[in-house]
Amino acid sequence: MKVLAIDTSAGISVAYVTSEGRHVEKELDAHNLHGELTVQMIHDVLAEAQASPADVTDIVIGVGPGPYTGLRVGIACATIFGFARSIPVHGICSLDAVAHDFGEPCIVVTNARRKELYWAQYDHGRVGEPQVSLPHELAAAFPGATFVGPGADLYPEVLSGQVIGLRASALADLFISGVAQLVPITPLYLRAPDAVEPGKPKSVLL
Repeated sequence: MKVLAIDTSAGISVAYVTSEGRHVEKELDAHNLHGELTVQMIHDVLAEAQASPADVTDIVIGVGPGPYTGLRVGIACATIFGFARSIPVHGICSLDAVAHDFGEPCIVVTNARRKELYWAQYDHGRVGEPQVSLPHELAAAFPGATFVGPGADLYPEVLSGQVIGLRASALADLFISGVAQLVPITPLYLRAPDAVEPGKPKSVLL
């Protein structure tokens, strides 16, 4: 099994992982540059792994939660790659990658902007669905919980925890090991995007 894993929910992370133990990964904290950099990072990872697109047997994509544009770019890249190569594309909640790396019961948090956090609870697997909350609401709901993830240090006056990056290779490891909680390849925005369709033009007639 040769897996190309992509996650663009918190920066950009691309990995090529095989069931034989080969592992190449690149990460970039480049918000708002997903469209310019994701495809190039896929090319660079495959080149460093001395692999071609034809070698990839499966694609794993982190479906969020995350910001609208970032998720859309990553999922589009994964879907197009899979269609072009006629190989399966598998969706995994992005937060699962952090919980997999941490390996203990925790609450994974990432930056949702607007002074909010995306989060999900984990105890031998994800408990319930990802949500978005204000930091003080989350801290009140889970007193004494262990918070981990890219957003664990954003609101230290309210909650604090261990900063752990979101790695695409962890998504690949979950898939290869057979324990991934696969989900539909639908972006988890958890709230409406800022961009909206314009309304009907106003009449200029008196």
